[in-house]
Amino acid sequence: MRSGTRIAVAAVAIGALAVPLVALATAREDGTSSTAPSFARDVAPVIADKCAGCHRSGGIAPFPLETASQISRQADAIPAVVEAGLMPPWPPGKLSPAYVAQDTRTLSSGQRAAVLAWALGGAKIDGPAGKPAAPQGPEVRAGETLLNLRMQAVYRPSAPRGVTDDYHCFLVDPKLTRSSFVTSARIEPGQPRIVHHVILFRVGPEQVAAARSLDARDAGPGWSCFGGTGLPAGDGTGITDSLNNANWIAAWAPGWGGNHLPDGTGVSLPAGSQIVMQVHYNLLNGRAPDRSRALLTTVPASENLRPLRTTLLPGPVELACAKGEHGKLCNRQAAVFELARKYGPTAAFAPAGLLILCRGSAASPVASAVSTCDRRITTPTTIYVAAGHMHLLGASIRLELNPGTSRAKVLLDIPRWDFHWQNAYTLEEPVQAGPGDVVRVTCRHDVTKRTHGGHGVPTTPRYVLWGEGTTDEMCLGILQVTRG
Repeated sequence: MRSGTRIAVAAVAIGALAVPLVALATAREDGTSSTAPSFARDVAPVIADKCAGCHRSGGIAPFPLETASQISRQADAIPAVVEAGLMPPWPPGKLSPAYVAQDTRTLSSGQRAAVLAWALGGAKIDGPAGKPAAPQGPEVRAGETLLNLRMQAVYRPSAPRGVTDDYHCFLVDPKLTRSSFVTSARIEPGQPRIVHHVILFRVGPEQVAAARSLDARDAGPGWSCFGGTGLPAGDGTGITDSLNNANWIAAWAPGWGGNHLPDGTGVSLPAGSQIVMQVHYNLLNGRAPDRSRALLTTVPASENLRPLRTTLLPGPVELACAKGEHGKLCNRQAAVFELARKYGPTAAFAPAGLLILCRGSAASPVASAVSTCDRRITTPTTIYVAAGHMHLLGASIRLELNPGTSRAKVLLDIPRWDFHWQNAYTLEEPVQAGPGDVVRVTCRHDVTKRTHGGHGVPTTPRYVLWGEGTTDEMCLGILQVTRG
C-alpha cells in the first residue's frame, strides 16, 4: 500500500473493526483466549512469507518490513489493513473462480488471527524478524533453456513538455537457431518506481528487417512507440484478428509476478524471431535511467505444446468531468485534440474505433462511468488465464463468459481496483468455450478519485478518454487461450 493512503485507509477500516476489536479484547479479559502470539514464533514468519517480498528495500511497496523495528513502526496500521482484506493484496473478489497458487498470496485464518492478536495485544517484539526468500528467476525445469534478455543499453526516459509518459520499444535478439515455445517469463523492471508496464511482443523472422529499421530511425537505444510497436499485429486481416491474436509473449505491471504457463502450453517463437520489449515509463515519478530485463524459459518446438494465444478485450472509455467541475478540457472534442497533441494523430482515432467496435457507432458518444464490450467466440477455445488492466481512475473490472445466460461464468472479478496491484490469474479449472459464446469485459471508473488526489492522479478537470498515458484511462480484459 502506498504510504500516502495508508493512514486514511486505516482510519476508514477502524470503524468496521469495532466488533472484531471488542470481541478480541473481551476474549483476552475473560481469559478464554489462548496464549498471546509470539512475534518471533507466530508473526515474523508470516510477514516474511506474505509481506516482505514486496515490502523490502528496493521493492514496489513504499516501506520495508524486513526488520523487527520496521515491522513495529507499522503495528498501528496492521490490524486495519489485515481485517479489511487490503493486505496482503488479493484483488479477485468472491465471485471469481479459484486460481492456481491462490493460497500462497493470502493469509490463512490462523495466520490472520495471529497477526491481529499480536498487533492488538501491544505488538511486543520478542525476537528477530524472519528472512524473506530472495527474489528468484523462473524455475528452469528439465528440458528447458533459460534466456536472459536485457535492453541493449541503459535508457533515460524523456517526453516533450507537458507529456508525462514515454512509451519506448527496444529490440532484443534471443538468437534462436531453432523454433521454440516460451514456457515461462519473468520481467524485471530496472526502475519499478517509474515503469508503468512492460509488454514483450513476438517479432517473426519476416518482420525483423522492419523492426531494425524502426530501431535505426531514432537516436539512442530503441524507438518511441505509443499505441503499439509500429509493426503489424495478428495475421494482418483486420482489427479483430489483431485483438484475438495479439503478438504478446508476456507482460508485467505493478504487483504482477511471473509464473510458468499452464502445463502443456507455450507461446510459439519461431527460429530467427526477435522480441520487442515495450516499456511504458510514468514520468510523474521521475526520469531515472533504466535497463529492464526479461527471463524466459523455452523448450524445443518438437515438444508439440498447445500454442497459447493472447486475446485483448478493450472497452471504450468516456468519462465526463464530475458534477461541479469546469475547464476547457471538459469538452470532449478538446480532449480528443489533447490526445493527438500528446501522442500523435493515431491516438485520437482510438476512442472512436472502440465505440465502433463495442457499440456499433461513434456518431453520438455518451459519457458513462461504466464501459462494456462483447466479443463473440468463433472457434473452440480453452481459457486458461484472465487479467484486467485500468489506470488510476479504475473502480472495478469483470471478465465473464456468456453473461446473462444459464451458461454464465465469471472468469475474473475485481470489485475494488487498485492500479498498484495487477496480476494475471491462471484458472484452476480451464474454461471451455465454443462458437457463439460471448466474452464480456465490464469496467467501472470513478472520476471523483481525481479530486481525492494521491497516486499521481491529475487533479485538473478533463473529459477522460481511452489513451496511452498514465493520466488517461483504459478498460482492457486480457485472456490467454488455446484454440481448436
